[in-house]
Amino acid sequence: MDDDHPVRLTNQAAEFDHSPERDYEFTWWVPQPGRGTNFWIPLRINPAQEELWHDLVDGKASAGQLRLQRHRTSWTLHVTVEFSVEEPNYEPTDDDVTPVGFEIGEAHLLAGCAFEQGTPIDPLLINGGRARHLRKEMHTTLKRLQERDAAEWRIDERFDHYQNVLTDIIEKASRQAIEYACRFEKPVVVLEDLSDIREDLDYGEWMNRRLHAWAFARLQERIEDKAREAGIPVEYIRPEYTSQTCHECGHIGYRDGDEFRCQNDECWVSEYHADINAVARLRLAGSQKSSISGHGGQHR
Repeated sequence: MDDDHPVRLTNQAAEFDHSPERDYEFTWWVPQPGRGTNFWIPLRINPAQEELWHDLVDGKASAGQLRLQRHRTSWTLHVTVEFSVEEPNYEPTDDDVTPVGFEIGEAHLLAGCAFEQGTPIDPLLINGGRARHLRKEMHTTLKRLQERDAAEWRIDERFDHYQNVLTDIIEKASRQAIEYACRFEKPVVVLEDLSDIREDLDYGEWMNRRLHAWAFARLQERIEDKAREAGIPVEYIRPEYTSQTCHECGHIGYRDGDEFRCQNDECWVSEYHADINAVARLRLAGSQKSSISGHGGQHR
């Protein structure tokens, strides 16, 4: 029952329960063929999949095949899940859509904003301090382990720990993003094209850059996933000079931390919140596009 030889079970074995009173809230009712009695096993779920687990328990999603695998001293249960995804009931090119831009960054892990008549509407700003602290802590911890010639599995274990904590942060941030977008009529989520993931920040070691790049890309993926599940179209915009360009006049300005200054003397934007300015640029670029990017496929 290792990675190469998992136990495979049909969906008849997919019986789960949930209670917030337990340390591990989700449990699996494990079958014992030929013995006549089953038993409960607590599950430590992937935080990124918590909503799916709730849907499984509530009957809003159905389970397919189950695979139980052993890896060293741990066991992993893989559950295939099928669920319906809403299709947008409007076209992204409609005149009355509301582009809602999101920018992933450092000072703010996520900045989001919709605009009405050029005015930002209650921007969403999620502080990035905790995620930044975790990356720095991970850098220090892994460096010490490497200096002590720790076993590779122990280094991987610590990396997985930090990745799991970041996953929880990412899930909460992406959920807030879509809840924010759903407040507006006919929203269209606009994201930066991060195919050339940012590697220009000084974090030192390769492992830290790896987690940094993963966190950026994963947050964007989860925003897109949740948007499509909610029936909201998603659009990607190239991010060239997004944070340095004035959203009002298009001139290149100056950014210092959270502050943006437009260098155009004829522009009314003298000072502006840098992240909101960047999101505004995304929103403008999104509203000017005539087509939507997207793809079909199965959701798991």
